[in-house]
Amino acid sequence: MFKKMPVCRLMISCPSDVKTEIEIINRVVDNINDSIGFSMDIFVKTLYWSKNVMPEAGDYPQSIINKQILDKSDAIIAIFGNKIGSPTQHYESGTIEEIELMIQKRKQVFVYFSDKPVRKSEIDMEAEAKIQAFKEKYRDRGIYVVYGSDEEFNYYVSMHLTRYLITELANEVNQVSENTRFDDSILQGKEVDLIHDYTKFYDIKKVTSYADSNIMKIRTYGNSFDVDIDITNVTKMGNQEFVMALFEYTPCDNWSAFFEAGYFLEFDVVSSGDIVAFQLEIKDDIRNKIIDRTLQVSGAVEHFKIWLPSTTRDLSAWRKISQVCFIVFFNNIYIDGKKGILTIRNLKMIQK
Repeated sequence: MFKKMPVCRLMISCPSDVKTEIEIINRVVDNINDSIGFSMDIFVKTLYWSKNVMPEAGDYPQSIINKQILDKSDAIIAIFGNKIGSPTQHYESGTIEEIELMIQKRKQVFVYFSDKPVRKSEIDMEAEAKIQAFKEKYRDRGIYVVYGSDEEFNYYVSMHLTRYLITELANEVNQVSENTRFDDSILQGKEVDLIHDYTKFYDIKKVTSYADSNIMKIRTYGNSFDVDIDITNVTKMGNQEFVMALFEYTPCDNWSAFFEAGYFLEFDVVSSGDIVAFQLEIKDDIRNKIIDRTLQVSGAVEHFKIWLPSTTRDLSAWRKISQVCFIVFFNNIYIDGKKGILTIRNLKMIQK
């Protein structure tokens, strides 16, 4: 008797100037199917308009693509080279429309921008400006990567697809029950310490957009951590540059019971030096921001309290929490100078 295997339908989307990358994706998928796919009983099927869309009369070309393959896809890989693509009814290009629709459907989105050397004669300045505008729109969503060679593209696609499949399979196992790992504590109305009891310190990652990672340090303690920032030698300033203390949950964590029970996210913050504000972001599995707030700080202890039901009416938004981020951007709204330390203490879920 044949064994039934789950299939991940992976859509490939790109303008017409992208060709080599499609071949690389197909090779990566073949390798994944022969390795972890075989051992974990999952099969990845690529979908591309030129081979998987049948001719159909009476509708716009992009609508046909959306109906025949996008609506059936679990994830999408989109690649931009030197072109943005042809416009559709509603978007600047078919690839942009496919990315936007997959984000709206809360599906996994991988976007890659080529930085490979090109001839000057091949550069379209208008298309380049549109690509840069699109990159800026999604800069802080964490859904795109820039690559400089075919080898680098192969590495990123292989790593990202492998992590995605492993995470999705783990989430399926974890979501057999809607309970969180703290279900007993929630039923009893107990507080949950998100640092001491919950997040291992090696999961607090330091992330920076700047080339020199030494501009920030993270120090951890029993119930707190410090983000130590020194941007004395930073020349590029503004919202394009930042440092971040990142809690990353793999597989994603289910916070829906905290939401249903009316829990508050509470924590204390102390700043020293030049830090005057930070950004708190909590994101789901496709990097949508469930919480996105700029919070002011001073040398005194500041207590922050966020009631989860006040953030959204959508319970499902809390079922796949992937990241909790504490961010300082390089402008005077966040750091009015060059150095500072941001201390986060007593990060807890508390029921009132």
